[in-house]
Amino acid sequence: MIETSPARRPGRVRRLSTYTAGSVIAAGCSELALVVCYGLLDLAPAVSSTVAWLAGAIPNYWLNRSWTWQRKGRPSLTREVLPYVAIILVTLVLAALVTRGVDSWLRGADVSGTTRTVAVAAAFLGVYVIMFAVRYVLLDRLFRSEERP
Repeated sequence: MIETSPARRPGRVRRLSTYTAGSVIAAGCSELALVVCYGLLDLAPAVSSTVAWLAGAIPNYWLNRSWTWQRKGRPSLTREVLPYVAIILVTLVLAALVTRGVDSWLRGADVSGTTRTVAVAAAFLGVYVIMFAVRYVLLDRLFRSEERP
């Protein structure tokens, strides 16, 4: 159910704002890792996407857990960490498939390595932008589930 009461709006706005900030930080970490792995180290798109995903997933988890949803203490492996990993693995799979597809398509075209790197990086970021809202809804349910009686 969507929160509509005026008393709940400030909390929702704060959560969405901090989630956005945390996601921007994590996306920056991921994009940098992707460009280094794919553009400079010439690793395969799926490998580069996986390394980039990890580079963003770890700070994203801690930023969102502590900052957005203000969770403290040791996280539960079964009630928090594993569901979080399942949710974000979908993003990893999509990013790996999309970047591999863009890379394959452009390798057959007459484009420079720089152009290919920019296109693959844009495709990777595009997946994260599209999944932003989906992850927010799922993570909000996950992290707020224990707050309710």
